[in-house]
Amino acid sequence: MRKIIRGLKKLKANSFTLVELLVVISIIGLLAGLAVPAIQGGLDKAKQGVDVSNARQLGIIFFSEANDNNGMYRVNGDLTNTQAAGNFLTIVQGMFSNGVLTSAKILSGQGVIPATSTNAVTAANIAFGYVPNLTTSDDGQIPLILTKGPTSLAQSNVTLQDTYPWKKKGIVVYRVGNSAEFIKAGANGAPAGSANLGMTNSNSVLQP
Repeated sequence: MRKIIRGLKKLKANSFTLVELLVVISIIGLLAGLAVPAIQGGLDKAKQGVDVSNARQLGIIFFSEANDNNGMYRVNGDLTNTQAAGNFLTIVQGMFSNGVLTSAKILSGQGVIPATSTNAVTAANIAFGYVPNLTTSDDGQIPLILTKGPTSLAQSNVTLQDTYPWKKKGIVVYRVGNSAEFIKAGANGAPAGSANLGMTNSNSVLQP
C-alpha cells in the first residue's frame, strides 16, 4: 500500500497542471496559425509553376507551327482558314486533328481538370485564353496565351475577377517572345485586384 501511495505522489509531482496544459495548447495553436499561410503560399507557388509550365509548352507548340506557316499563328481549326474562330476550343480541336497538339494535360491549370483524352476535351478542360491575329514578328511582349477570363488587352492593367481560375491572386501569361510568367495582382504598380501586363493590344482574347 505504501508503495502505491508513494507512486501516486511521484506521478502527481511529475504531472502538468491545467494552466500549464492550456499554455502549451495555446502555443501549439499559435504556431499552427503562423504555419498555415506559409504552407498555403508554398502550395500556390507550386501550382503557379505548373500553370506557367503548361502555358509555355502550349506556346512553344504554337510558335513552332507558326514558323512553318510564314510566321502566322493559327486562328482557326483549319490552319489555312484566316478567319478567326469564335473560341479557343475550335483552334485546339483543329490542332488535335492535325497532330500538332497531342496532350490534353497542358491545357489544364488551376481549378481546371484535364480531359481524359484529346477526343474528350471541352471548354471546361481548358485553363487558358488565346489572342488571335498575331505573328512571330510582332512585339515580343504581346500576350499570346493567358489565364482564361480577360476578354480584352486594351488596358495594360487587367482587372481580375473571382470567377477567373486564380481569382484575384494573379494571372499566367505566355508572350509572343517566348517568355512565360505568373503576374501577381498589385505587382508592377497595378492597382489592388489587377494584374499589369506591361503593354496594350487591340486584339480581343478568345475564351475556351
